Amino acid sequence: KVAGIVTYVARSGRVAHLEAFGKADLEASRPMKTDTIFRIASQTKALTSLAVMMLVEEGRVGLADPVSRFIPAFAKTTVGVPPPAGAVAGSPVSVVPAKRAITIRDLLTHTAGLSYGFGPAQDQWKAAGIQHWYFADRNEPVSAVVDRMAALPMDAQPGEKYVYGYNTDILGVVVEK
Repeated sequence: KVAGIVTYVARSGRVAHLEAFGKADLEASRPMKTDTIFRIASQTKALTSLAVMMLVEEGRVGLADPVSRFIPAFAKTTVGVPPPAGAVAGSPVSVVPAKRAITIRDLLTHTAGLSYGFGPAQDQWKAAGIQHWYFADRNEPVSAVVDRMAALPMDAQPGEKYVYGYNTDILGVVVEK
């Protein structure tokens, strides 16, 4: 059911087994290699969060630090507020300032108010070309997308509710910085 795999077993700090099987690309008949790069999607959330917590342990990042300490574009964020119930269909979304800065803790717990661009201000996110979770097909670094993201209205006020979205992508940029 899979085109190819790489198996790796380490024991007592040494490689006990490393082998590639099958194809990395079926259409091109490219064989799997032991150093083939895999897209692992949301599995990166645990790795990125671990990297952030290692920086916390080292004292280089604080959980209460505002994200803007590392990514200045996040200094002044906004939130999209949907029209009230009963409003005419197509009524515009109101945009209000965020009540407080987004923190590292907010990103780690998915309470920064960020979705994958499908909240109240989804038309603005779509116009900016930032919707859906997949970034690998872009010709710009993730950090550039994240900088542009900061100018768009979030879905909720920071810290007020759980919203699954680009939180870990932003944390990846924090780690990079």
